[in-house]
Amino acid sequence: MSPLLYQPDCVIQPLSHPVAERAGVRLWMARGDLVHESVSGNKWFKLKYSLLEAERSQASGLLSFGGAYSNHLHALAAAGRMLNIPTFGVVRGAWRRELTPTLQDAQKWGMRLLFVSNEAYRRKDDSAWVDESIEGWRLSELIATQKLMVIPEGGSNALALKGVSEWAQQIYSHFSSTPVSIFLPCGTGGTMAGFVAADSHHELVGVPVLRAGDSIAVKINELLALNNQQPRTPFRFVQGYEFGGYAKTSPELMTFIQAFFDHTGVGLEPVYTGKMAYAALDWLRRGEAPRGSDVVLVHTGGMQGARGFVEQP
Repeated sequence: MSPLLYQPDCVIQPLSHPVAERAGVRLWMARGDLVHESVSGNKWFKLKYSLLEAERSQASGLLSFGGAYSNHLHALAAAGRMLNIPTFGVVRGAWRRELTPTLQDAQKWGMRLLFVSNEAYRRKDDSAWVDESIEGWRLSELIATQKLMVIPEGGSNALALKGVSEWAQQIYSHFSSTPVSIFLPCGTGGTMAGFVAADSHHELVGVPVLRAGDSIAVKINELLALNNQQPRTPFRFVQGYEFGGYAKTSPELMTFIQAFFDHTGVGLEPVYTGKMAYAALDWLRRGEAPRGSDVVLVHTGGMQGARGFVEQP
């Protein structure tokens, strides 16, 4: 039986934090980081049905896209090794000489890394460019190109919604009696779309980790349309917590992450979950949450990305 057929338990635990105590709210965390050692957090749910489809169709390879610290490529490489399916990662930027720990793991697990310029990477959603590039990379010499499954950056496709919605429903059902505010970091929008597609009376608050709030909303609507779905959970975005943009950080954010760990014992990383938690606690600090309410932080995993993290200029 495929290891992807099991449904992991959704660990939701209360957190003790002085900001929440002063705000008079109950603070919780959905521990996606505990889902799987290598296929971490939201990536497990986003990839689940794509990987099951790859097994069903006997795909001879999996190709996807990401940056040097990509949780998605890291998870895909681990899953490919687990399922004995060759994987190929198209990496943005010139990282040939010195691989990040993320890419070192991916390579160790058998992923072939294909480096492209930032300009070329912007064409990753152009199927004609991808097909042409596959020929240029001579992948057809290694695998049957017609059986190569191409997965979008971040794993955000129609199949991802199905897996993520299952996770969201677990979290929603834990708080079935009263509405809660659920904070979720947003990158490509795939995880947010899955949470929006699941039915609940809770409020979903997306925290973009890059300056692209409007485009994330567009992506969510596009993904829902692929499955002929409408939003079933109300959502909004809080912006201004990008700390300079994707994979950028600051001493203030790093200090916050350390303090959060000291208070709660839960580790965060600076690309996604650190920014999300900072935004949520800032919201509580401003007194915007009703006293006596519940606030949930969704930990999307990806702690591997914090290794050797260096602020990019």
